[in-house]
Amino acid sequence: MRKLGLTLLICGAASIPAVAWSQDAPQTAQDYVCALTGECADQPAEATPEATEPGNARITATRGFALSRPAPRANTPAAPRAAPRSGNRQVAAARPRPAAPAGPGQRINLRLSFESGSARLTPAAEAQARVFAQSLQLPQLVNMHFRIEGHTDSVGNRARNMDLSQRRAQTVADLLYNAGVARNRIEVRGYGYDRPLPGTRASASENRRVEAVRTS
Repeated sequence: MRKLGLTLLICGAASIPAVAWSQDAPQTAQDYVCALTGECADQPAEATPEATEPGNARITATRGFALSRPAPRANTPAAPRAAPRSGNRQVAAARPRPAAPAGPGQRINLRLSFESGSARLTPAAEAQARVFAQSLQLPQLVNMHFRIEGHTDSVGNRARNMDLSQRRAQTVADLLYNAGVARNRIEVRGYGYDRPLPGTRASASENRRVEAVRTS
């Protein structure tokens, strides 16, 4: 029975960072500011082991995402702390910060979805793109320039994928223009399947994406 309880405790602890890490996409205009500049003024400092005590909320490095840890019962020895883990599962932050200082070359995956084989944004993606447009008009970003990059997977012929990636990037750029972002701040490039994400096969679906890259 004790062995079963210990197994459940370890599995539960291991799953918490994975849930937090899954929320790494920007959701608000301030998220985009944080991702592109490193200015996350509303974020608390990263919790240290001394600041994370039983019974207190564990405050993460970014959006104040807190994981509450119940206080141990009286006369019950506290469970030993798990050894540091390697890889993404070690990260407790809901949305990781960019390396500081952020600057030209900083990129974010806008995580926008399109209708299959089309350059038409889904309704949810269009709404999220408008949030990005809003962020570009905030004081922290208003003087910056960006390249909107379209990418595809390697399914299909190269010419079709180059065209599709360009049209999808242009769709996002047109939405930004219509929302009031100056045209001279935005350039548009389609790369087809020439630039897959590091560590992924060119045919992987994750490569179907639109990214925003800060150019100045």
